Amino acid sequence: MDDKKRNDPPNYGVRLTGDELAEHQQKYQQPREASGAEYGPQGPQGQQPHSEYGPQQGAYQAPQPPAGYQHQPGFQQPGQPLGGPQLTPEMTRPPKRPKILDISFWAIVAAGISYLVSQLIVVALPNRGMSDQDIEMLDSMMGSMGDQVPFDSMETYLNSSMMTAAMIGQAVILAVAYLLVGLGIRNGWRSMRILGTIFAVLSLFNLSFVTPLVGVLTALAVVLGIVGIVYAWLPASTEYYRQKAWQKAAKKVYPDAPSR
Repeated sequence: MDDKKRNDPPNYGVRLTGDELAEHQQKYQQPREASGAEYGPQGPQGQQPHSEYGPQQGAYQAPQPPAGYQHQPGFQQPGQPLGGPQLTPEMTRPPKRPKILDISFWAIVAAGISYLVSQLIVVALPNRGMSDQDIEMLDSMMGSMGDQVPFDSMETYLNSSMMTAAMIGQAVILAVAYLLVGLGIRNGWRSMRILGTIFAVLSLFNLSFVTPLVGVLTALAVVLGIVGIVYAWLPASTEYYRQKAWQKAAKKVYPDAPSR
């Protein structure tokens, strides 16, 4: 290989003079700057560029919700019911009770009184209103346990003071239970509404036809109890229970707020 060619510096490109370099830059940079328009409009110098997403500011801005959007409450306050409204101190005041809940209360109380009166009538009847055939059937069923029962016969047992106290005590307890359920439903306790529904179903088994009067009273107690429960499940009553739940939650959030 020729030594002269070996010593020549490598040729990396064309060397331009100062005028040629300026002309070259002017020729090739102007189209490039013009081509920048394809990426969006270029605003005047000194202004922030705009894009299809809005003006680009120096700090991040949270996106604004669309028009007509309503914030879904329910996670804004501790203890607030899921899906409920925004709790405020005014919500600690008791909501207005619908009249149908008063009707429900008095219907359930009347059912308890009817049942109590029917049982007191049964207590006053000879042999508790049971016929001789019924007593003989009970004697045959309890014959093997006769030695363990402190009575000579089933008739003696039915007319004993122990049976009288047991029947009166049971009737009074059930009447008080009716009253408590009615009060709970009237005051917006959902648990009492469920318990009252169970009582209304079980009352169907308490129908007694010992005498016509007892049959009428027990049937009246069943009907009144069912009517009271039906009124407790109407939409106005359900809305009242919902507002009572919100009131309870508001009291936890605002314990010092006046409730009256």
